[in-house]
Amino acid sequence: MTYTPTCRRPVGPHARPCRHEDQCASWVLLPDPSTVPKTRESARHLLAEWGVTDQGDVIELLISEVVTNAMRHAWGGMMTLCREHGTLRCEVQDTSSALPEVREAHECDEGGRGMFLLEALATRWGSYRVSAGKVVWFEITCPGESPACPEDLERSA
Repeated sequence: MTYTPTCRRPVGPHARPCRHEDQCASWVLLPDPSTVPKTRESARHLLAEWGVTDQGDVIELLISEVVTNAMRHAWGGMMTLCREHGTLRCEVQDTSSALPEVREAHECDEGGRGMFLLEALATRWGSYRVSAGKVVWFEITCPGESPACPEDLERSA
């Protein structure tokens, strides 16, 4: 699966435009069992290109959770990753209007821990409805990572 640099983002109260197209990527999430591992692998390669290493495992885990939820509760969707000023934001839009909730999973439950992981590991996260479903998003602060914007490199020199 390849990524397509783009700044087309779901429209909603938390959506904000990216200033640099080379720091945004979007994936179409097909209703296929291979979507989650392929998306995770593509995101891993993109994070390496962007120099995001310290939080890479956490970001990959959270991407797996939100994409799995989109595949489990909706019929496909779209994922966007954007990086700006040391923060990585992931948004997954799907066709289900049901907003996720953090709930306690019991020991024998196979699922139900995704939102708990978002709550525990993301810097911020949330969800909102759009006309054709919902968007679930999370942000991770990437301390010590190289700046996302070329202008930031110029300013720090």
